[in-house]
Amino acid sequence: MPNPMRYLVVPSKETERWKEFLISNEWLERGYNVQKDDDERALPLSNSFPKILPPALSKFKIIEKVVSPPIPSNYLGFLKQKIGENTLNKYDQYWPHSFDQIGEIIIVKIDEHIEIYTNEIAQALLLQNNNSTRIFRDLGVQGDFRIRKLKLIGGSKELRGETKVKENGVEFIVDPTKGYYSPRLATERFETLECATILKNKLKRGLNICDAYAGFGPALMPLLNEKGLVNHILANDLNPEITQLLEKNLIENNKENVSINIKCEDAQTLILDVNNKGFYDLLLVNIPHSTLEHLPSLIELLNQGSSSLLRAWCIIESNKVKDVENQINDMFNTRKYVVSKLIVEPARSYSPTQIYTKIEVWLN
Repeated sequence: MPNPMRYLVVPSKETERWKEFLISNEWLERGYNVQKDDDERALPLSNSFPKILPPALSKFKIIEKVVSPPIPSNYLGFLKQKIGENTLNKYDQYWPHSFDQIGEIIIVKIDEHIEIYTNEIAQALLLQNNNSTRIFRDLGVQGDFRIRKLKLIGGSKELRGETKVKENGVEFIVDPTKGYYSPRLATERFETLECATILKNKLKRGLNICDAYAGFGPALMPLLNEKGLVNHILANDLNPEITQLLEKNLIENNKENVSINIKCEDAQTLILDVNNKGFYDLLLVNIPHSTLEHLPSLIELLNQGSSSLLRAWCIIESNKVKDVENQINDMFNTRKYVVSKLIVEPARSYSPTQIYTKIEVWLN
């Protein structure tokens, strides 16, 4: 049973005045509500309030009430309940203040200074986020596919890494233990839908679309969901761990029986298939650390006989935007493409000196 808490009883009309007085002396217990006491109000008192009433408050009475502790407003409040205020304050600079939430999964980075509290952090996050079923610790990017190494630190082991997400009006499955997915790029993917709609209206037909590094297919699902927008999709990803979920996602969202071809190969070899050359109206390239290196092998997938569009993303030094713009322009001019509009602009910061940058090239 909770311990009784002391309350100072004041006239209702003077509640705010005496509340401010208690705050100024650090005598008000934060997080607890003011209570009704007949026609008066009872203000919760902190442990630092004197045992004997100060002279300024001598005309008021003190009562005790048994009340439940307030529900914390963030995970640190739940963590405080588990480890105590002193420990929380001791490691204040190390507690994570942000995390990625993907469907029912939370991914959090934990500093080595507070590793011994990993279990408590996971439990606090689960208490704060009722819809989450698993907490993974982010141990950094590894391997050729630049996948985050994730360790389950809280929640159900049986569910593994798969989770359903909803983005831009469609639902699909991702597994961050097998491949990369970021909900932070949802806006970029919505812009792709807007651009595709403009291109479709310009061509007056459904689009042939290639996503060279499709992942779980988050950029393609909203396009499939738009009636009459898509004629054919080539979805490729080199990571075989992803291909099964990519196929499942595309099939489940293919309401109009659009023609879909799913590949698991190096995207730079797609051009070797003669049927791919010049076939695609919209080309998506999102392999940020290698986009500029891979683009020369991908450009000729784009239709040269009518309007077409490249949307790509790369990570570059923040002072190199103009250089990249010139580099992209030269790539297309060398291959006799007519560039009608070229956009190279920062989408968000990646590091103190680097930016995640959007590339948009409209042709003919």
